[in-house]
Amino acid sequence: MDEPADPESNPFDRVVGHWEQVIDDMTATAAQYRDAGRETIELHPGDVTVLTGEPKTLAEQTGEYEPDTRRLGFDVVVPGDEFRRLADALEERAVDRYEVFRATGDGMVFLLVALECGDDLAAFVPLYYDRSDREALERVAADHGLYSHIRPLSDDEVVTVAHDDPEPFFPD
Repeated sequence: MDEPADPESNPFDRVVGHWEQVIDDMTATAAQYRDAGRETIELHPGDVTVLTGEPKTLAEQTGEYEPDTRRLGFDVVVPGDEFRRLADALEERAVDRYEVFRATGDGMVFLLVALECGDDLAAFVPLYYDRSDREALERVAADHGLYSHIRPLSDDEVVTVAHDDPEPFFPD
């Protein structure tokens, strides 16, 4: 228990400082959108996971179980109240465009995605991934499209957003 976590196996130390900056940037960007007359929803993920379909469970590997649909892309766990606000807002609106703000550091890619619904709503989704996941994530995007699956911890509901142009998610 006294040994520090290996930063290669646990990205927490590589994420935390940059993540705080992403959240600060989200707050400032949302304020600009509000000043322009838009309603905003700021999400504060407790976890962001890249879903590439691998590794498969043993049951999937042996053919005993094949899910009807597999979530691929980003799995974003947010507080229940934030999820409910987003889900309710998107019941009557569609995401018609998005803007991706990017930064990199310590082998990580940090993203702030502004999901825009017309000119009246913008929802902000901070994301991150380890650069070592880039190739697999690009392959998923090419083969299946790129999605963000936003959900509460309970995982009993999910809001899935398609990102038609995945290029902004992969900085040079």
